[in-house]
Amino acid sequence: MLPSWCRPGADDGLPSVVNSADTALIGRARELADLGAVLDAAAFGPAALLLCGPAGVGRTALLDAATADARRRGHRIRHATPPVCPRPFALLRRLLGPDLGRLPGHLRPRLTELWAPLPPGRTVDEPAVVTALLLALDGPARRAPLLIVADDVHRADEQSLRLLVAALRHTSTERIALLLAARDGDLPGPLINGIPRYDVGPLAEDAAARLLDARRPPGDARARDEILRRAAGNPLALRVFGDPGQRLPYEFEAQVRALSPPTRRLLLHAALAGDAEHPGILNRAAGVADWAEAERAGIVVVRDGSVHFRHPLSRAACVTGATPAAIARAHRDLAAATGDRYRRAWHRAAVTPGPDARVAAELEVAAEGAGGHLAEAAALQSAAEHSIGDLDAARRYARASLAAHRGGRPQWALELSAKVTAATGDADLTAVAACSAGLALLHREQPERAFETAARAVRRGPRDGLVTLSAVLVAASAALLSGVRAHREQLPALLAPAGEGGAGELGTSMIPLADAGLARWVVRTIGDPAGGGPEPAAPGAAGLLTGTVAFLRDESTRAAVGLGAVWAAGAPGSALAAYPLLALALIDSGRWAEADRTLDRAERLAAVCRVPLLDSLVPALRATVRALRHDATGLDILPPPSCTSAFADSVQLRAAGLSVLAAGDHERAYRHFRGLFDAEGEPRHYFLGPRSLPQLALTAACTGHVPEAARILARARTAAGTQPTGRMIMLLAHAEALLDDTDRAEESFGRVLADPQRALHWPVEFAEAQLNLGIWLCRRKRPLDARPYLLAARDTFLRVGAAGHADQAHRALPVALRPAGEPAPETAGFHALTAQKQTIARMAAAGMSNRDIADRFCLSPRTVGSHLYRIYAELGVGNRHQLRALIQPG
Repeated sequence: MLPSWCRPGADDGLPSVVNSADTALIGRARELADLGAVLDAAAFGPAALLLCGPAGVGRTALLDAATADARRRGHRIRHATPPVCPRPFALLRRLLGPDLGRLPGHLRPRLTELWAPLPPGRTVDEPAVVTALLLALDGPARRAPLLIVADDVHRADEQSLRLLVAALRHTSTERIALLLAARDGDLPGPLINGIPRYDVGPLAEDAAARLLDARRPPGDARARDEILRRAAGNPLALRVFGDPGQRLPYEFEAQVRALSPPTRRLLLHAALAGDAEHPGILNRAAGVADWAEAERAGIVVVRDGSVHFRHPLSRAACVTGATPAAIARAHRDLAAATGDRYRRAWHRAAVTPGPDARVAAELEVAAEGAGGHLAEAAALQSAAEHSIGDLDAARRYARASLAAHRGGRPQWALELSAKVTAATGDADLTAVAACSAGLALLHREQPERAFETAARAVRRGPRDGLVTLSAVLVAASAALLSGVRAHREQLPALLAPAGEGGAGELGTSMIPLADAGLARWVVRTIGDPAGGGPEPAAPGAAGLLTGTVAFLRDESTRAAVGLGAVWAAGAPGSALAAYPLLALALIDSGRWAEADRTLDRAERLAAVCRVPLLDSLVPALRATVRALRHDATGLDILPPPSCTSAFADSVQLRAAGLSVLAAGDHERAYRHFRGLFDAEGEPRHYFLGPRSLPQLALTAACTGHVPEAARILARARTAAGTQPTGRMIMLLAHAEALLDDTDRAEESFGRVLADPQRALHWPVEFAEAQLNLGIWLCRRKRPLDARPYLLAARDTFLRVGAAGHADQAHRALPVALRPAGEPAPETAGFHALTAQKQTIARMAAAGMSNRDIADRFCLSPRTVGSHLYRIYAELGVGNRHQLRALIQPG
């Protein structure tokens, strides 16, 4: 078992982990944390770790990052990478060269004798050499911890490794960290049991996507997916496949060329077939049954009915080393041997470069059993490319665009939609393309273009009524994100012809006929949430539609359940559509831990699928949750409002307002909440703006902007109509109470708290009203009346994780009315801090952001965050509100 400091994942949260390298090493946060733990351990005694992994996985980059971190800490560095053609003791000679002159005279010969060939019959006195080696390293380590870095130790001489491992076993107090890196499968004997091993695996899919996008300009979406699939998370393979000018490293080509011709033929068939093909099929297609030579060479592993290539570049080398004629023959052999319809169609298409009606039809049929939306889209695109007639090609491109959308590839769906409109003017097919393009544009944060694309398709009058309805639904989704009143006002006219015309094959593949009534109801509700009419009977599979309307009707719990079912179904395209509303519903209903998990998944999905809408929303929603927990650290990473989507901009403005409000800056918070409304007081987004009215009112009351906020509140009350939702009744009354400085405010608070069921649906908003009522009562010298409200609010805040709010409710209670047995805060720890830490703590407690504090001290915001991390730990607090309570009690 590995020591705690070298277990994968140990001490992930240590503030001493590499800070700057993690921005360059995408997807290696855990590995950097574990290397930082090794450096931490070296400050007190010896520590060692051996990084193992395949070629190109990033071992050297990790060593470089650890070296940079050690240098920043003040460690001394020794590099001992072995030469390409090592001689005995060459590694030790590189390691000890600078220190030999400082050794005592009687020990120096013990090491220098290693450089010369030993006389016949004489062996090295290993105990004496180990002692001399430890003394040689102990000198530098006394002044500062010493880091020894050796890369590619699979090439090192065994004599040096044996002595180095022996020396490590005899260390006790020497402050030495040994970081080695070796390639998988080539580990020298002395390393196998002598040093803890740390396996560096491939990058996760989202990290690989981010790395590829950082190295390669945006291009063909399908080509990007193919690069990610072929590279399998290996950074070197991503660089080779992502750059057409790069050729395969020589070692992979040489490894394949060294094999016998039958084995190369067998590997060519395996490389072209993919991992899913059974070895027996490959044997029959290649006419070769022996995998032993390929396995001995370390190229493949044959196990459990599959052939797995150990390295993606080895697979590529098996193909690039073959002639075009051999590749074509292998595809024909595989097509004849395989029993899978989908793979057979692909192999036949690979050797048919031009249009071919038979191949196109076979690919279209095979797409139905492709085993996933992306495979279906690829088969249909290939079928379209092999089509003879434009109409057939357009139909297949249209189906491919829908499959690409469902697979969560908006850019690919957009490219395929453009091919439909280039091939035909057919109203039905171009409407299908418009649906795919419109959804893709929504994900690319272009709702106005999405609305115009979908509306234009409806006006062309498709023959299929369900295709028309699908386009109207896309237009309604665009209207929801754009927040533009004119878009919502056009929805009834667009919906009118949606019931005309029959339901064809394309239409029913987009919206099941049984869901047509529900879809129309969703469009009406998006256009007018208060006037959509009664909900029709909905089949169980309509989670996205019913969840959307539940969200718009402020049924947050029901929306979270319905939209969460879409996520659980695992269809990325539907998940992209459900994500923004799901995250907000979870936050509104107080399910913040679930919201955190949803945000994590959304962040990964955004990287893989390239979704700018999620890139804007994920940081804002993370900052929202942090602010509700009273942690203002999210403000520094919020992107600026894009001004392309009122929905995204409103989410960002609310997050910024909550963040600075948590930091105690009411003036800045008011400006952010005021930004949710235009100069006339109309909300920038018709749904999201009014949901922040209590925060607008609170900050307005604290900053002298009550008349302006009252004007906005009056417009919102009018817009809510005669039958507002239960949540809006609560929010409007809460805002009214906060803006009223008279005794009538108590009546407004009473309307907020009139229905206790609201505490189950919107626990935080209900508890905030209880907190503000309690504070209002305390100011009017009625602490006994305030006590039940403050205690109830505190309990709710503690349950959902809003520790700052809970602390505020606790401090609002006079000491005599607090529950018995609660300890008072201790301030002794604060006075034990250094002067600089005390100053930073006071600034943070006063509401200054990390960036403001950083400017005062000429530091980076990240460094200030690291200081606060340590301050919180030393004082035993978890956020700024608790810090403020400790420094400024009462």
